[in-house]
Amino acid sequence: MAFEKTYRVKDATLQESKALPAAAGSTSTDSFDLGAAAQKLARCELELSGPALGATPLPNGETVTYKLEDSADDSSFATVQDSVVVQTGAAGAGAAAVVDRIGIPSNIRQYVRVTATLSGGGADASASSMTLSLVF
Repeated sequence: MAFEKTYRVKDATLQESKALPAAAGSTSTDSFDLGAAAQKLARCELELSGPALGATPLPNGETVTYKLEDSADDSSFATVQDSVVVQTGAAGAGAAAVVDRIGIPSNIRQYVRVTATLSGGGADASASSMTLSLVF
């Protein structure tokens, strides 16, 4: 049987929540400062929680796409992993809540955040929030 590490401990001070965007926009969580030696954080991961969205905030075919970004200076961010999670409105019911764990790459830069982008112009998910946590 292979050993698989499961991270379960959360620190409330290492959690960021941000309202989702409205009408074909994007919004980002505040960044986490992983420290100058970010590669030493191999013993943790990021947990992204996307809320359940009804048919009004996320109509059929509209999407909320989440991506992981990093930065060396906390101002110029680049995509590390695109489409980490995609929520798609379907069957007149919106999209279910989602929780996904993201491994931190060994070459990650000092600051990390998640950006959510809402497609189309008919959706408005700004009454709901995404949450990003460090899990140890």
